[in-house]
Amino acid sequence: MNRFIYRILSSPSGARMQIRILLRQTARIFGVDAPRTAGMSASELLRTYAQFTADESRNAMDSGQDLVQLHQKLYNMAYHLGSSLRRWMRPHDDQECLAILTLLYKNIEILINERDPGEFYVRKCYFSAFYTPEVCRLISGIDQGIFAGIYQHGRLTFEDRITEGYNQCRACLK
Repeated sequence: MNRFIYRILSSPSGARMQIRILLRQTARIFGVDAPRTAGMSASELLRTYAQFTADESRNAMDSGQDLVQLHQKLYNMAYHLGSSLRRWMRPHDDQECLAILTLLYKNIEILINERDPGEFYVRKCYFSAFYTPEVCRLISGIDQGIFAGIYQHGRLTFEDRITEGYNQCRACLK
């Protein structure tokens, strides 16, 4: 694995860069301008991103947008980001893919782990304070795309979600 890029992503500036990229790309999918983020700390960026995605998702739902199509667009965007990161990071196996995902999700205050191969759990999710179950299902297209792009295979399917009242999220990569 490319340790240089891993160290960059592990830094506070790497976390800010990651959130800014997510914010710009997600805004593009929603067809709106990204909020201004100059001078924001990582925690301010994360809060802005969480509120932005929650608001734009609700706007899409309220306006009658095709949510299946929007979910697919979010997936495609995230798949591109994940597969690009895979090319840059060059993981050798699934353990290195998991290390990359764990870092990416740690940067956005989501604690993820794998208990069994392909079975992932989220014990803490920053976004659960902002998202309704419907928003979470829509935005999960990003998670599905990132996982598929980094692992180069599979479909992430959520079984349980914190936003639906469970104490953790549970997802399987098949």
